[in-house]
Amino acid sequence: MRTSQFKNLLAQLPQLSAEQLANLRAAADLLHQHTQALSSIDAAMAGAGCPHCNSFKHTKNGQGRGVQRYRCKDCSRTFNAATNTPLSHLHSKKQFFQHGECLQKGLTIRQTAKELGVAASTAFRWRHRFLESVVEHQPKDVAGIFEADETYFRESQKGSRNLKSPENSVKTRPARHHGGKPPTGEKRGKSASRKDLVPVLVGRLRGQPYIADQVLGAMTVVQATQALRGVVGSETLMCIDGSAALRGAAKNLGAAYHSVAVSYGPRVVEGVYHVQSVNSYHERLKTWLNRDLRGVATKYMPNYLAWMRMSEWYKGDLKPEYFVVSGLGRQLINT
Repeated sequence: MRTSQFKNLLAQLPQLSAEQLANLRAAADLLHQHTQALSSIDAAMAGAGCPHCNSFKHTKNGQGRGVQRYRCKDCSRTFNAATNTPLSHLHSKKQFFQHGECLQKGLTIRQTAKELGVAASTAFRWRHRFLESVVEHQPKDVAGIFEADETYFRESQKGSRNLKSPENSVKTRPARHHGGKPPTGEKRGKSASRKDLVPVLVGRLRGQPYIADQVLGAMTVVQATQALRGVVGSETLMCIDGSAALRGAAKNLGAAYHSVAVSYGPRVVEGVYHVQSVNSYHERLKTWLNRDLRGVATKYMPNYLAWMRMSEWYKGDLKPEYFVVSGLGRQLINT
């Protein structure tokens, strides 16, 4: 549009009716969301290399569906910011920012579907595509007091049409109506060993927003060691609650540790050693998953842990574009 035409358009704005002004505002909001989405996608390419050969020699090569494309000078292949990421092949990229807003607000699947104007199945698929990359965004070589403790969730096959194990087609258990009831008359140690309880190991660096988490098959020394490998090291002082698995993991990783026997001793030792911070995080996590989200399927638990981790990292400064950039593979948290 020429400058003179644009000036004529602006001059006609005062002549618009109330209904026309409302339509114009709605169109402006959609344009803003589209611009924000494309800006978020382009921001993910800052300092990134070719997803095919990792070369940093690339140049702009037109646009596809409003998204900037690039051509690699070494392998000659074209790509955009979403190539080879969980968000690749998703259409309607102009809605990425809007979906980020839904994640920021913590909307349910049906609320998200209504906001985006898509089917609930599409909203569900998008949610987990956006969170998939964040699962691996764990802290590295933390230094300081690192509180580590496990918590347990009941194994859930929410949404499954057949209660069958992944390994075979044998039905694993009867359905739990309205969530069922936890086992009664058992001590924690015995109930923790039940097959229907899934351990989630969480570590939190005291005084800082660094959080590590992982869903384990069982709370053993081997699995705890693997979950914390690369997270803790010689500069880490682990505070644990007496777990034999975590003691063994700390020894395997060469990290100093202090065990606090919470079940039969004081919760705080020498005013320094405790696991209060990580236990508080457990409480917030369980409240959010079990009450606000009405429980989640165990196979999707890592994605929800990642979502919680992002919320804790940014607190009140969480922005929609952070979900877009993180979904495209850039690590924004635990850095």
